[in-house]
Amino acid sequence: MSTNGKQKVVEVLKELNEFVHDGLEGYERAAKESTDTLRQDVYRRFSQQRLAFANELNQIIQQHGGSPERDTTAKGKLYRQWMDFKATITGSNEEAILGSCIYGEEWAQKAYRDALDHELPAEVRGVILRQREASTDVLTYLHQLREAAGYEPAPGGLPAAVASPAANKTLRTALFIVAGAASAALIYALITRKIPTEKLVSSLSNLTKGRFGSNGQGVGSRANASTANQ
Repeated sequence: MSTNGKQKVVEVLKELNEFVHDGLEGYERAAKESTDTLRQDVYRRFSQQRLAFANELNQIIQQHGGSPERDTTAKGKLYRQWMDFKATITGSNEEAILGSCIYGEEWAQKAYRDALDHELPAEVRGVILRQREASTDVLTYLHQLREAAGYEPAPGGLPAAVASPAANKTLRTALFIVAGAASAALIYALITRKIPTEKLVSSLSNLTKGRFGSNGQGVGSRANASTANQ
């Protein structure tokens, strides 16, 4: 294979592997946040699957002269920060955790499709196709879990937990307003690149730690207090 051909393989697989590491970290977090022992086992199994996928891709990358890829995508970092922010307001629950896993798996499917759009050696395409098929099976299983639990997607594609009847109505309204504004800001910033990705991640991280509100008390703290008084 030519040098250019090897470089192309490395480039495509390194980008794909960032999404695989997104899944690895996402399922690890889901296993830690979930209180359902059966789902914890499922999330851990999927995390280990992504670790195996990442190692397999890194081996091919190294065979083609590249260095191993162990980073995650900027989009994945932002999304995990956003989920932390949302959990600060509404609290983590099983429905939200499952919804996050489904969202992440859908992005993984797109990453595999994008990788297969490139001209790659047959053996490399075979690995990508096999991993994509496994990802498809995982996505199908996650949807089955959601249906079995009776969860429904909320309007606008947000996980239903965001609009759960258990949440305070005023809090839900505030969440949707903040969610819309934050999403618009993130999309605008990412497209225009007027705000560095690192700064966006840092800003969301500060929000998840409750660093907002004129009296110095985080929204998450006020939400918890409001729930306790009901």
